[in-house]
Amino acid sequence: MGLFRDRVTDEGTEFEVIRGRDGWRHIVDPRGGGGRVRYDGWRDILTIESPHGSLRIQFRWRHTTFSWRGRTYRIVPSLWSGETIFRGDQPVVKTRFTWRGVRLESVDPEFRAIARELALGLGHRAMTMAVVVAAV
Repeated sequence: MGLFRDRVTDEGTEFEVIRGRDGWRHIVDPRGGGGRVRYDGWRDILTIESPHGSLRIQFRWRHTTFSWRGRTYRIVPSLWSGETIFRGDQPVVKTRFTWRGVRLESVDPEFRAIARELALGLGHRAMTMAVVVAAV
């Protein structure tokens, strides 16, 4: 996430991100299959729309859960280092915050189809939270 340009890198391939109307960010994939992401900072809601399905995450102070493909997941933040998404007690996605954005450390196959969109959305949320903390 940048002030003027966003980008997503997946397995060494960089994908352009175009900022659209109403806060949407579109991932441009020349092969098709690019999705779009919107983060609403006022309501703390992340919305992902992709050819592989749609996902809506309403973040809460504690116990953030969401459903994806018929299963329930929970997000556990790790103070200043990232977030982990769990299915039951099993971690399925691990993220790490870096100076360049959010890095997905590990992704289970069930989230591989929306990994780029998830990284972009979580990165946008992390950047928004950092700006809020810096402003206070």
